[in-house]
Amino acid sequence: MIELALPAGSLAGALTALQSGADAVYFGLKDFSARKGAVNFSEEDLSKIRRYSLENGKKTYITINTLIDDESMSSLIDTLDMVEFYGTDGIIVQDLGVADIVRKYYPSIPLHASTQLAVHTTSGVKVLQDLGFERVVLSRELTLKEIEKIRKDCPDIEIKAFIHGALCYGFSGLCSASAIKCHRSANGGECAQICRSWFTDEKTGKKGYFFSMEDMDAGEEILALDRMGIDSAKVEGRLKSPEYYAYVARYYRGILDRGYVDEREKENAAVTFLRKSGDGYLNYKKDRPSLLSGGYPGHMGVRVGRVIKEEGNIKTVESDISVESHDGLQYFSLDKNSLPVAEKFSANVVGKTRGIIKIKLDIKDKLLGKELYKISDSTKKEKTQNTNIPLYRKPVDISVTVEDGRIKAEALGVSLEKEMNFDESKSEVSFEERVMKAFKESGTSKYTLSNLTYINKTSLKNPFVPPSILKEFRRSFYEKLDNIPREEKAIEETKEVIKSITLPDRNLLSDDLPWSLEPKEIDGRTYITLPPVTFDEEKVWNNALLKVQGKKNVTIGLNNIGQIKFAKSHPEFSYFADIWLYAANRFSSRLLYENIPNLVGGYLWFERKQWSKNWIFTPSVTNFEPPYFISRTCYRHDALGEECRGCKGKYDYTLSQSPDRFTLKVRSCLTVMERIKE
Repeated sequence: MIELALPAGSLAGALTALQSGADAVYFGLKDFSARKGAVNFSEEDLSKIRRYSLENGKKTYITINTLIDDESMSSLIDTLDMVEFYGTDGIIVQDLGVADIVRKYYPSIPLHASTQLAVHTTSGVKVLQDLGFERVVLSRELTLKEIEKIRKDCPDIEIKAFIHGALCYGFSGLCSASAIKCHRSANGGECAQICRSWFTDEKTGKKGYFFSMEDMDAGEEILALDRMGIDSAKVEGRLKSPEYYAYVARYYRGILDRGYVDEREKENAAVTFLRKSGDGYLNYKKDRPSLLSGGYPGHMGVRVGRVIKEEGNIKTVESDISVESHDGLQYFSLDKNSLPVAEKFSANVVGKTRGIIKIKLDIKDKLLGKELYKISDSTKKEKTQNTNIPLYRKPVDISVTVEDGRIKAEALGVSLEKEMNFDESKSEVSFEERVMKAFKESGTSKYTLSNLTYINKTSLKNPFVPPSILKEFRRSFYEKLDNIPREEKAIEETKEVIKSITLPDRNLLSDDLPWSLEPKEIDGRTYITLPPVTFDEEKVWNNALLKVQGKKNVTIGLNNIGQIKFAKSHPEFSYFADIWLYAANRFSSRLLYENIPNLVGGYLWFERKQWSKNWIFTPSVTNFEPPYFISRTCYRHDALGEECRGCKGKYDYTLSQSPDRFTLKVRSCLTVMERIKE
C-alpha cells in the first residue's frame, strides 16, 4: 500500500501524525530547512523520533532542501555527520552539491530528491536515478496521467506525489518573488508568500489575490496513485497545527483502509486548515474550474450556512453542519479596496433545532444573508504529546574478554582494560549473561549493545565480580565510546580543472520569455537556452536542434535537471549551467562537470555574488533578475475567468503592487511574471 507521509514542524507534531495514522513523517533540522518558520528538530528531538520510529515500524525523512553556499559547507558537514549517526530512511535535498557530498561520503544515507528540483518529466527522474537518488518527489503541477507515465517509464525508483495542502503558484524551486521583493530566499527556506498578497491589474483596475492558489485535497485520488504504484503520498504543512496533522492523517488513513471518503473525517480535516480546495492538477484540463483560492487567500474552513434572520444580537443560521459554543467562526466583509476581510469570532450558541442554529453575537455589522464558516472546533483539541521519550542508542557490537586479573572491552576501535579479580560464581547465572545485561543498560550513552562476543580466558568456569564493579567498568567504557572524536570526512576539494568561459550578460540570452531557442550570436558563440519547464520535452529538444542546425560553436543553457539527458545525447554541443540549474557551491559545480559533456561554465546562483575557491569552473556572476513566477496556472483563465475556447495562446498583461510594476505573459497555458525595471 502507498505510504502516507505527513509533515512535522516539531517533535510533538511528528508524534501526533504517526499516532494518528501516518506511516512516515518528514521534518527539518535547525539548519537547511525550507521551512525556517517551523520549530524544527534539535539533535535530541532527532534522537527521540528515530528511536520511536524504529520501535513502532514508522519511517522518518529529514529535509535539507535549500540551496547552500560555500560558506555554509562546514555546518552542512556537521549536520550530515549527525544524520549519519542517528540514521534516517531518507534525506530530501534540493542542492546538487549536497547530493554530491551525500552520494560520495555518506553512502548509508538514502538520497531523496526534493520537489524544489522541479522534476516534472521522465528525463528528470531518470537523471536523478543515475545520480544515485532512491526516491523523487515530483512537482505538484502534474496530472494523474503524467504521473502514471513517469511511473511506467521509471519502474526502478521510488516516486512520491503530493495529495494535500498548499499549492504554490510558481513551480517550487523556480519562484523568485520572495527573494526579489523581500530579500527572503524561498530557496533558502524563508519564503514570504508573495503569492498570497494582492495585486492590481492595470487594464481593468481590478485588485485581487490573482496568484493565491487553492489548497489541494486529493481525497479518493490517493487510491488512484496507489493503484498505479506510487510509493508515497505527501501531505504539505510543516507550519500547521497538531490538530491539522492528526485529522489529515486520520482522513487519508481512513480512505486507504476503507476505500472511500468519510465526510465527517473530511470535515474535521478541513476545519483545522483549508482554503478553497480541489484536487489541484491531478485532473487538470482546459476549461476546468479556477485553481485559485478565490477572493480570500487564507483559511476558509467549512461552510456552516447562511444567516437567515437577525433579531438584535441573535443571528439565526440555516446550518449544514454542527456548531458548538466556543467553535471558531468567521464571515467576510470588504475593505477599502473591495477585497474580502475575514471577521473572526467565537460562537456563543443559544439555541438549536434541526438545521437551525441561533448564535448570540454582539457586533454592529448586519449579517443577514452572510455566509458563516467554521475555522476551528472547540471539541477537537489534540492533547499535547508527551515528548519525554527515550533517546536513540546506536547499537554496536562489543567484545568482552576476561583473563585472570583483568577485563577488556572493545568496540569501534576503542578498547578499555581494567584490573579485576574474579571469584568462582556460585550462581547458575553465567558471567556472560551478567555482562550482557550490564552492557544493555547503557545509561545516558549514545550507544548500546547490539551483539556481545564473550571470551573467557580465566581459569574459572564461571567468573564473578560484584555487579557494582562491572557496572562501573561498563560506564567507563561507554564514556570512552561517547568521546570518540568525529571522524573527519576526507571531503575532496577539487581545483579548477576546466578552462571555463565568462558567460554573457544573462539578459542578452532572453527573448520574449527569459529563455530563448532563437540563436544569439555573441563573441563567436551561438547561444540558446532551454526553458526550465518542458512538459513536451521531445518537441522542445527537436525544436532546439532545428534552430542550431548549421550554426558553429553552439553553446546551450540547461535549466532543469532532466535536460542533462539531452546534453548526454548530443555531445557535439557545448553546455552551461543556466540560471535555474543553480550552481550554488563548489560541490554542485563538480557534480555538473562530472555529468554534463563539454561543460564550459555556469552562472552563479543569482542570489549570490561571491564564491569560494576550488570550483571546477569559474562561475559567471549575473545581475539578471529572474521572473517572480513561472506557473502552469493560466492567468487569463484562472484569474480573469476567461474561457479556454477561442484562446490565442499568447496574452500580455501589466500588473502592479506598490512600488513595483510587472509584465505578465501567458504563453500556451504557461504564465510568466517579471518585474518591470523602470
